[in-house]
Amino acid sequence: MSDDAALLLRVGVFGLVAGAVYWFLSYEPLGTVALLLLGVGPGFAGLFILRHNRSAGQREDRQEMLRRFAGMPHGDPPGPKSLEGSDIAVIPLPSLWPFTSSLGITVALSGLIFGLWLVILGLAMALYSGWGWIAAIMSETRYGHVRPTDEVREAGFASDRERDEATGRPR
Repeated sequence: MSDDAALLLRVGVFGLVAGAVYWFLSYEPLGTVALLLLGVGPGFAGLFILRHNRSAGQREDRQEMLRRFAGMPHGDPPGPKSLEGSDIAVIPLPSLWPFTSSLGITVALSGLIFGLWLVILGLAMALYSGWGWIAAIMSETRYGHVRPTDEVREAGFASDRERDEATGRPR
């Protein structure tokens, strides 16, 4: 089973189950039909892809098919794996920049309904937080993860001045 067939079958199962649950909770026909069609359409496409792959000679065992249907990733191949030669990027530390960027975009899109001043405010907030987000990622990429000053104080220095004197850094 290919990944696209597995995804379509998962969407199809969701639509059928959600349609049945929706019917028993609301008895509303239009929403039920829409959810059932959400299940039937992608489910049919997934079954078509599955049938086409089988007729092309691509056979898999049931365990592999269930693993793909569940969306579980492939396991690592056996043997040792060294990451020294790999070019791995630094994952940035958690910050509020992604949240403020999305909040700015939300305010800007709400401004399309409520007024131009919200569009301007939201775009300014999104641009500023996007700039801050990129600047934080660039500084972490350039200098590595920067430790907060609380960790320095826990390391035995009572103030920044004592730390600078102990490390020999000029002020």
